[in-house]
Amino acid sequence: MGIALPQWIIEGKNNIWVLGVYGLVFGGALPAFVGRWWFGTRSKTKDGVSTRSAALFFRSIKEDSTLEELVATVGRAYEYESDNIKSMSSEVSAELDTLEKTITEKAPKLWDEATTVGSASLLKNSTVKQALILLFAHLLRLPVSTSLQKRM
Repeated sequence: MGIALPQWIIEGKNNIWVLGVYGLVFGGALPAFVGRWWFGTRSKTKDGVSTRSAALFFRSIKEDSTLEELVATVGRAYEYESDNIKSMSSEVSAELDTLEKTITEKAPKLWDEATTVGSASLLKNSTVKQALILLFAHLLRLPVSTSLQKRM
């Protein structure tokens, strides 16, 4: 009677190595994999939103929030702090500046309120400012180049 395992696994002289491999797999690799999965899912809600952004939304958005406050809150979301955001080239920076000028011409009050609702330290972050500019450009239906569309 035999089992479908290679002969070298069931030999008595190799049992310490087989036991060591089982120990590594079930005592080290499997808990590490499950822990990484578990702590990775805790950083996102079931809808895929960052938990930090969700907390920001629940603290900032009230029943009587204005449109400007809503836009500012969405623009300050923590998803825009991602490490994989590409650095800006000079042409992208110039286009963002042009878009910001156009936004301030078309909706100066809205832009001022949205940028003052956000704290000054957040708006110094270039990715948060870029997100606000692109969000306003979308809401005002301003044309955006394909290079900027690919960035976000």
